[in-house]
Amino acid sequence: MKNISTFLLVFIFLAQVAYADEVKEGLKALNRGDYKAAFEIWKPLAKKGNSTAQFNLGLMYDKGDGVRQNFPKAFRWYRLAAKQGNVSAQFNLGLMYYKGEGVVRDYERAVKWYLYAARKGNIGAQFNLGWMFDKGEGVTPNYKRAIKWYRLAAKHGHAGAQYNLGLIYDKGERVTRDFDRALKWFLKAGSLGRADAQFKLARIYDLGMDVTQDIQKAVKWYKLSAKQGKVEAQLKLAKIYDKGDRVEKNFEYAVKWYEAAAKNGKREAQSRLGMIYTQGSQKDYRKAFKWFRRAAKRGDANAQFNLGRLYEAGDGIDKNLEIAAKWYLMAAEQNHSKAQANLGWMYINGSGVEEDLDEATKWYKRAESLGKYPRKKARN
Repeated sequence: MKNISTFLLVFIFLAQVAYADEVKEGLKALNRGDYKAAFEIWKPLAKKGNSTAQFNLGLMYDKGDGVRQNFPKAFRWYRLAAKQGNVSAQFNLGLMYYKGEGVVRDYERAVKWYLYAARKGNIGAQFNLGWMFDKGEGVTPNYKRAIKWYRLAAKHGHAGAQYNLGLIYDKGERVTRDFDRALKWFLKAGSLGRADAQFKLARIYDLGMDVTQDIQKAVKWYKLSAKQGKVEAQLKLAKIYDKGDRVEKNFEYAVKWYEAAAKNGKREAQSRLGMIYTQGSQKDYRKAFKWFRRAAKRGDANAQFNLGRLYEAGDGIDKNLEIAAKWYLMAAEQNHSKAQANLGWMYINGSGVEEDLDEATKWYKRAESLGKYPRKKARN
């Protein structure tokens, strides 16, 4: 589930008549990038009790805009504004208690300030209360109250609340499972651009989960999620186009999405890209080496094995049998049977390692216990 809503990061102008013009002048200074002038206008107003100026000073200290970031000072100004009923300050004060910034973490006090803000319609506070009742943070877990606050936030367009409602109704934990409601909320969240909701919708249509299987709808939602950087969606799209899974095979699309996932650190995508660049008309051993090495460093056994092969053959990199043996060993220790067989061969022949028949036998036996592979012939 989506975690709590974060700080309100917008400086506000509220019509407190006595100082409305001065507050507005501070905003004008801020908008032209003159943080110092804004601070100098708002500070005396804040000291005189203007809650808008107090909130804005709190936000400046919170973000470090025009002043050195100082959470205790941000907390102080937020609290002064919050006690006067400033809703935005109440929300941010709740979040500071929740995160333990500028004050000792205190979930119960976070709930208190969220309640003040939520009852006045603050959507972020409504969502955060839903989360805290959902997870039992500072309160006894209560799904009815969680759903109440999620629903209020969701009706006001909070995509995270919509997504979490979808999860609650989809799982049917502590509430009666209602897939139609779940789908309704997933669709709302997905339409608002929530990447994890879009991915969830893609999986629903891809696998035919309580709906008719529909690869076109699945691909639509995978793409929307993938474009927002959801790495699981990027990888799934790549596999669909790579295999031609209910769509026409498309090598360019497959590579595009494998690369997106690979750049986001998905080692399975990195390893597959390496393999793609060892084959066919797109063969490019330097690219293969680059992607195998990235995946291998992240512990991917297939990539470690294939990197060993490149070093052994000198494809895309200078031949180096010692390094080849190192990568074979790393893959072999993860029970990669082909790496174990190749390592056994290297020990028989003293290739990249010192000749050692006992080690060769050990690795051959481990390879054969996992799946037989023909042994390379020993050198004469």
